Amino acid sequence: MACCFKPTVGDDDRPGSIAGKYAEDKAPAGHVKRDPELKMKQSLNARPARNSNGAAHSGRAARLSTGDTDDEWHDAEDTMPSLDPTWANSPSSKEIGSILEEHGIALEVREAPAEGIGRCLIPRFDIPFEKPGEGGALSWSANPLGQGFRLRGKQYKKDRKKYPSEKPLYDVVHVLAFRSDVMKMDFGNLVFGGDVGEVIHGCPTVYIANLMLPDYPPPNPLWGKKEKGGPDGPGQHIVVVARMTEETRAELERCGGDADKMSPEVGLMARHFRAGPHDQNGMDLPPHPAPVRHCTKMVCMVAGGQESLPMVVRAAIGQGNGKPFMVNKTGYFTKHEGKGYFEIAVNAHNFGQFATNGLRNCHSFFRHLVLDIGVTLQGDHEDELPERLLFAFRAIKPDLHHIQIHVDELDKEAKSIGNGREARPWLSWDELKMP
Repeated sequence: MACCFKPTVGDDDRPGSIAGKYAEDKAPAGHVKRDPELKMKQSLNARPARNSNGAAHSGRAARLSTGDTDDEWHDAEDTMPSLDPTWANSPSSKEIGSILEEHGIALEVREAPAEGIGRCLIPRFDIPFEKPGEGGALSWSANPLGQGFRLRGKQYKKDRKKYPSEKPLYDVVHVLAFRSDVMKMDFGNLVFGGDVGEVIHGCPTVYIANLMLPDYPPPNPLWGKKEKGGPDGPGQHIVVVARMTEETRAELERCGGDADKMSPEVGLMARHFRAGPHDQNGMDLPPHPAPVRHCTKMVCMVAGGQESLPMVVRAAIGQGNGKPFMVNKTGYFTKHEGKGYFEIAVNAHNFGQFATNGLRNCHSFFRHLVLDIGVTLQGDHEDELPERLLFAFRAIKPDLHHIQIHVDELDKEAKSIGNGREARPWLSWDELKMP
């Protein structure tokens, strides 16, 4: 949801930030503009290549690390079309139902518990891809084929072309929502007690994305100095839990875990998961030492409901609608040795002033929208392309103000009755296991 806005991080006078772009566009004659593309090329030339664990080797072109450049959002300028199922090379609206049937995929309905802490589950009400208006408020719909998303093709570095993604590497099983007074991380432990998934050749079978959304005014004015460690305070957590597909597992096992023998997108995923280091709490905090940890990218597209918004809100959301959003300086990774889950926490509290304020001001309007959300790993070199979605799903009219469960209730319940299968039967434990 945060991806509907074009976020910026760091100093607001950088190239790529709203304030920085305005200053350069309005610069007097003779002013030398900074060239972010030049900095990217210099960074590429300066960095050593990496092997499957992030160490240097000679067989791979150098990866751009956006962690120490001014180009955190360099891919946000890529043009993504609005949601349109009639794209060339993608299924038409009339064909979508039959395509799902061919893949053995049926639309599902799963209610959330009416009482207890299980109310943190967002109910699943699958809707036809071509009919976004049919969804019920505050629900989600599966997107098992990754429909609607265009990602970098095999020759992207040469032709700059994007194509419909192949089926995602993970299937979404749960979407949960919580309120919080301060940011929380490691939902694999908070929700599942760490006892979920398995490890296949160094890759977890459960992927968790924790979107941390602030719900308070930015603590500093535009010209103020940023707090050390970034701001924190009340907000919401949207937690997406996905399971590795059988096809992804088969590719890992076919290659015996050798990332260089895997298909490019699976190999990039394996290197990303295996990288580190992590601290004693399993955390890899920004700035990330391994360049392969700098490639997580999110895309959010408005699929419906925008016609009911005021013009000014439509304009604000439209600025970043469908544009790729790099998660680097705001991404926190959790991986525990021997545990079967991997988690990324996206810290929207640390977005720039404009994005944070815009996100908060538009909270009440999300209840009108249907949003297609996807996560991928950005391929920067031919042997990492084409890109492929990690997961995708549809958020239907997400009314953030109606989130009922406070995240602290997870700890409170765990202390009294535990947080395993017996204590939390409302979770789809079996569905998160590999066949």
